[in-house]
Amino acid sequence: MDNRLIEVTRELVKSYGVSLLEDPERLGQLLEDKCEGRGREIFLLSFALKDIIKGGRLPDADELAARRSDASEGLCSRLGFSRADAEWAVDAISSILEAGAESPSPRSQIEARRGFLSGIEDVGDSLAKRPRTAPLRKKAFRNGFLLLCILSLFLALFVRVTGARVTQADEHRLLFLAHLSGPDAALGHVRLKGAQLAADQINDQGGVKGRMIRIQAQDMPQDPALAVRAALGILSENRATAIISSCNDSVNIALAALADKNEIPLISTESGHAGVTMATDERPWLYSFSVTPDNAYMGSTMAYFISQGLNRKKSAVLFRAGDEASSEIAESFMAANEAFGGSAAYASPFGVRGLTRGDAEQILSSGAEAVVFVCEPDIGVARSLKTLRGAGYSGTALGLGYGGILRAEAGNALDGSWWILPASMDDPQLQSFQTSYRDRYNERVSWADFPEAILAFDSVRWMADALYRAKGFQGEALRHALLSTQNLALAHATLTTDPRTHTPWNKAVALIYCDDGSERFQKRFRPK
Repeated sequence: MDNRLIEVTRELVKSYGVSLLEDPERLGQLLEDKCEGRGREIFLLSFALKDIIKGGRLPDADELAARRSDASEGLCSRLGFSRADAEWAVDAISSILEAGAESPSPRSQIEARRGFLSGIEDVGDSLAKRPRTAPLRKKAFRNGFLLLCILSLFLALFVRVTGARVTQADEHRLLFLAHLSGPDAALGHVRLKGAQLAADQINDQGGVKGRMIRIQAQDMPQDPALAVRAALGILSENRATAIISSCNDSVNIALAALADKNEIPLISTESGHAGVTMATDERPWLYSFSVTPDNAYMGSTMAYFISQGLNRKKSAVLFRAGDEASSEIAESFMAANEAFGGSAAYASPFGVRGLTRGDAEQILSSGAEAVVFVCEPDIGVARSLKTLRGAGYSGTALGLGYGGILRAEAGNALDGSWWILPASMDDPQLQSFQTSYRDRYNERVSWADFPEAILAFDSVRWMADALYRAKGFQGEALRHALLSTQNLALAHATLTTDPRTHTPWNKAVALIYCDDGSERFQKRFRPK
C-alpha cells in the first residue's frame, strides 16, 4: 500500500499530539482532507485504531510491535481484515506511535519564566490621587453584565434553533449500531461494511448537498436496557443526524422509544417485529422506520406464493417453538392462505432437533401438498427436511431466508424446496454491489450474509435520499422525508413507505429454488 498516509498521520501526531490517535473519527476527518483518494487505507487505519484502544488505553510503539502477531490476528477475527491488511494496519500504527513518542507533549512546551511580572510598574498609592469613580465603574459593570446575559440568552436560542441543522464539521453523522462482539460479531462487521460502502459511494459523488456522510459505528450489547444506556451515552457526547440499527428485535424495540424521546430518526435494517415501528397496534412510533417488511407481510407473501404461484391448497405449517416472530408469521400465513382459498392441513411447532419420525408420518397422512417453514433457516429446519424426505415426502417445501447450514446439514433433501429472502447474491441486478464490496474490502460476501450486507447498504442510501429531500436537518424534517418516500430505487428493491406502519409497502422479495444439489435465483416478486 501507499505509505503516504502514514507520513501524513505522523505529521498530524507531531502537530496535535498522541491524543489524536485516541479519537479515530477526528483523525479520519483530518486524513480525508489531506489524503484524497486513499479512503481504503483511512478506513483500515481508523477501524484498527478503534479496535486496539477498545481495551481502554493506547499502547506504546514497542508494546504494539511485541504483540504484532496477536494484534493482527485480532483484526482478522473481529473486523474481518485480510491478513495483509491487518499486518499493514498494525505496522502503520506502530510507526505512527514512534513519531508520537519523539514529539514533545503540548504540556512540556509551556514553561514558567522567571521575572514574568517584572515589567509591571509598582503603582504604590497612586490610586489615591485619582478621582473617585467607583460608583460609575460599578454601574458600568452592572450594565455590562446585563448586556452579557442578554447576549448569552440570544446565543442559546440561536444554538437551539439552528443546532440541529448544522452537523459537525459540515457532515451528516449516521450512528450505526450493531453487535460487533460476541457470537454475532462476524455478521455485525459484514453489516457495518455494507453501510460504510454506501457512505463511500455517496461521498465519492459529492455527498448530500455538499455534506459528507460519516458512519460512526458502535458495538451494542444484546440486552435492551444496556443497549439504551449505551446509546444515550453516545448521543450525549456526539451530535448524530440519525441512527441506523442492525441490532436484534428486542434492542430495536427499546431504541424506537429512545428515538421518539430524542426526536432522532431511526432505521432498523432487518427487524420484522411489529413493535420496532409500532408503538401500539394502531399507532406507529413517530421516528422509527424499517427497511424490511414486518412479519405479517412475510406471512401473507408466503401464502400468496404457495396458493397463487404454486397452486398448492393444503399446507403443513411448521413454526419455531417459543419464537414470537415465527408465531406472528404463522398466524399471518394461515389467515392469508385461507383468504386465497387454501387451508392448513397440519400445524405444529418444532425445535432445534427438528421433526420426529412420527411428526413426518402425520404430515404425510394429512394430505399436505406443501410444507411451509415460517421461521428463519437453521439446523432445526435442515433436520426436519431430512426427516420428511426420509419418511417419503416428495412434495414442495417453502421457507424463509437461506443459510449455508441448510445445504451442509440437509444435503439433497433441499431439492424441490423454495426459499423467500430479502435479496439474493445471484440476482443479476445486484452484481455491481458484489463487485464494489469485493473491490473495497478484498473479499466476497457469503451466500448467507449477503441479505444483511445489502440491507445495511440500502438503509444508508435511504437515509441519504431523505436528507437530500428534507427541508432541513432537524429530526422532524428528516422524519417527514422518510415518511414520504415513494418509489425509491434502492439496490435490492423499490421502496415506498407505508405511513400506517413505517415499513415498506408491497415490497418485492427474492425467490430461489433448490434442485440437483444447488440453489438458483429465480426472480423478484411481490403479492398482487
